[in-house]
Amino acid sequence: METTYRLSLHRFVVSELAANGLETEWLLGEAGLPGWALDDGDVQVPSSAYGRLWDVGAGALDDPILPVRLGCRFALGAGGLCDYLFSTSPTIGEGLATVGPYISDISTNHRVSLTEEDNGDITFGFEIIEGDDRTRDLTHQWAVASLLGRPRRVAAGPFDARRVRLRQRAPRNHTDMYDLLGTRAIEFGASEDSITFRATDMDVPLTTADPVLHAILEKVAATVPPPPPLASAWVGQVAEALAQALDAGDATLDTVARRLMVSRRTLQRRLTEAGTTWRQELDRARLERLRRADTTGAQLGRARQAEILGYAGPQSIRRAARRWESIAERRVAEVASVTS
Repeated sequence: METTYRLSLHRFVVSELAANGLETEWLLGEAGLPGWALDDGDVQVPSSAYGRLWDVGAGALDDPILPVRLGCRFALGAGGLCDYLFSTSPTIGEGLATVGPYISDISTNHRVSLTEEDNGDITFGFEIIEGDDRTRDLTHQWAVASLLGRPRRVAAGPFDARRVRLRQRAPRNHTDMYDLLGTRAIEFGASEDSITFRATDMDVPLTTADPVLHAILEKVAATVPPPPPLASAWVGQVAEALAQALDAGDATLDTVARRLMVSRRTLQRRLTEAGTTWRQELDRARLERLRRADTTGAQLGRARQAEILGYAGPQSIRRAARRWESIAERRVAEVASVTS
C-alpha cells in the first residue's frame, strides 16, 4: 500500500521555500513533481515527494530545523478538511482533537495519538508509516511545529508547548527552537516524537469558532476513510517489497530495508511492533510465491522450488520445510491446550 500526502502541503512548503530564494521549478524537479501538480491542492501524491522536498530544502538553505520554522508559520487551509474542522471548533482542545481521526485527509503516511497525562496535560504523538529516519525526523519536526502553528493563528490568547520530545539527535544551531516552540523543555534522542500542551490552554477559545459550519464539516468528515493502522501497514509494505525482492532473486533483510528506505534495525523493530518477525514474513512470502507457482499445474522438483523461493538449494528448502512443520505442530498443540 502506497502512502500519500495532499498536494496543498507541498504547495505551502514550495511557496515558503521560494520566498527564501529557492527556485520553484528546481524544487519541483528535485521532489519529482510536475509543474502543473500544484494547481490542485486536493490531490494526494506518493509520500516520497514530500520527504524529498523537506530534504532538499533544508540542505539548500543549510537549515536543519527548517520544518520547525515553516511549521510555526503554518497557513490554515493547507491541511484541507482538517484545518477547517479545527478552526471552526470552539476551543483549542476541541480543535486539536479533530486532527488524529481525520489525519488521512492530509496524509495516509502518519498516525497521530492523543494522550491525557496525569496532570491533565495533553500529549500528541507521531508515527510515520513509510520513510527512512531522515524523512521521519524532518516530517515530525513539521508535524510538531504545525500543530502549534495552527492554534497560534486563531487562538484568543498566547499558545506555546510545554514539552517536545524528538527521536532525532540534536541538530546543530537548534537553539532557535526554544523561541519558536515556546519552551526550553525539548528532549532529543527520545523514545518518541511528541508535543505536550498545558491542560489550561485546551480551554482557550478560537476566534474563528462556527458551530453551524462545524456540524456540516463533521458530516463531510464522516466519509473520510481512517488512516491505515501503523503495524498492519508495515506488514503490507514488507510483503510488497519481499515479493519484488524474490522476483529479483535477492530477498535479504538488507535488500528489503533498502527498498523501504529504512535501516535493517528499523525494519526489524517495525515488524516486532506488528507482532511478527523478518523470518516469519520471509517464510510467508515464500509460501505465497510457491502457492502461486503450484496453481500453474507444473510439477515442481526440489531444485525448482528452491529457485522460486530464493533458497540456495534443495538442502535449504528441506530445512525450511522442517521449520514450518515444527511451527505448525506447535500451533496445533497450543490450540488443543486452549480447547481441552
